[in-house]
Amino acid sequence: MKTNKLYIGLFLLMAVMGCKKSELEQSVPDQLTVDNFWINKDRALSGLSAAYSQLEGFVSWDNYVEARSVREFYREDYIVPGADAFNYPWWTEHYNFEFTSGNYAIDLLWRENYRGINFANQVLENVGRMSAAAIDEASKKQILAEAKFLRAYYHFKVLTNFSKVIIRDKVPTSEADLSKGFSERGEVYAFILKDLLEAEPDLPLRSARPATELGRITKGAAQAYLGKINLYRVSDDQSNAAAHYTEAAKWLNKVILSNEYQLDNNFLGMFNGTTKNSTESIFELQQSSDASSGAVYRSYLSDWVAASELGGYGEIYGTPGLLTEMLKEGKVANGNYDARVYQTMYFNDAYFNDPATPRVYGNTYNAVFGAGAKTIAFRKWIPAGPDRIGFSNAINVPLMRYADVLLMYAEVLNEQQKPGDAVTWINKVRGRAGLPDVNLNNKALIFDQIVHERVMEFTLEGSRFYDLRRWGLLAQKMQAAGRKFTADKAFYPTPLKETTNNPLTP
Repeated sequence: MKTNKLYIGLFLLMAVMGCKKSELEQSVPDQLTVDNFWINKDRALSGLSAAYSQLEGFVSWDNYVEARSVREFYREDYIVPGADAFNYPWWTEHYNFEFTSGNYAIDLLWRENYRGINFANQVLENVGRMSAAAIDEASKKQILAEAKFLRAYYHFKVLTNFSKVIIRDKVPTSEADLSKGFSERGEVYAFILKDLLEAEPDLPLRSARPATELGRITKGAAQAYLGKINLYRVSDDQSNAAAHYTEAAKWLNKVILSNEYQLDNNFLGMFNGTTKNSTESIFELQQSSDASSGAVYRSYLSDWVAASELGGYGEIYGTPGLLTEMLKEGKVANGNYDARVYQTMYFNDAYFNDPATPRVYGNTYNAVFGAGAKTIAFRKWIPAGPDRIGFSNAINVPLMRYADVLLMYAEVLNEQQKPGDAVTWINKVRGRAGLPDVNLNNKALIFDQIVHERVMEFTLEGSRFYDLRRWGLLAQKMQAAGRKFTADKAFYPTPLKETTNNPLTP
């Protein structure tokens, strides 16, 4: 997406939101209103760009780098904050599970996703009314489908984080519209899935997108999220688990059968900026440092993640428990551990202390990773080489990968008592890492293997907390990690600002 379109769209939509002309008002030709903004395809695309702009709160430094990181990472059992993090109580409240409704990161999560929902609703309402003279039918259908996907995505983001959620299905035009009560979780799931089901037919395959549109939503993205959301729904609705597994399997299998995606052999490249929109990418947050094109989106996430020993801020480290889990299969890949270990973290191992092949920014860093060293630092989200102006970079963030589809499909098949089929897809993922196949036919053992593979694949990608919660393992794993977790902290409370301003959310 072009920077100029994104920010122009964002500004214009904020300017015209809810503007209505009364019969007594004089028309001002150069003043933007709802009536004169939505007049052609370019304006429709600008509006859509504004809806995209709220993905993961990326346009906000506070929300994307700081708040998103502490929400997604600090609630996981395999991480510890760095020393500097304890200067920010609103961060460590997440690690200690002491957050309250007034926590800034919680407020940002609610605000940015509902802003995205509002922008998506504006596209749906206004592009939906555009005439054939203003926009061709094919473009109109596709833009509306993308907006429906985004509205579903934002609703799902709040549903997975808050126990109580408000469905926002239209642009508010009055104070009465703003005061809306919570919906039942089952109703929210149904609303999200309906949007995705309606969007999927009108979205193009990835292969049909021109290179200039990489990063925009595709049919595969809608199918993958239909699979994921049905799988997640099981934890909320155990009585209908079989039906949800059936739906999840159907949609995840559609992604596989499309032959649009394959595992990327350059695993690390997806997380250090050398590979963007790879063949494994199904949905990806776009970043760019190409100033010549006018599209500059980059963050200081790498500075935040990088260990202080490597010149970063040192806000997050791995635990010995994480390292134990990642090394538990031993050196089974040509004399080394699982390749994903080295591509996810830095730690004391001969791999990082080989003078013939330096792998840590051209140095061996023996003081950090040599004999007796205890540092467990993350390698994901760190640039491939040193950046002397800090780690500010344009590393894309995969939000849905083909590996996730395969492991979710394996999980569903295992629940459906199809162990042989489940193991096939587990081994497909393991093969990318150069690992031998596993030969399992016991449901519990296959589940344990899936749990392990998800650690190997998705550490520091923000899925661990949600996986543990939906598996019913959250309390057990937090206790094992010595964390102060209580059941009431499995979801965030409704933000204080919402309960203060909305009388229907007590």
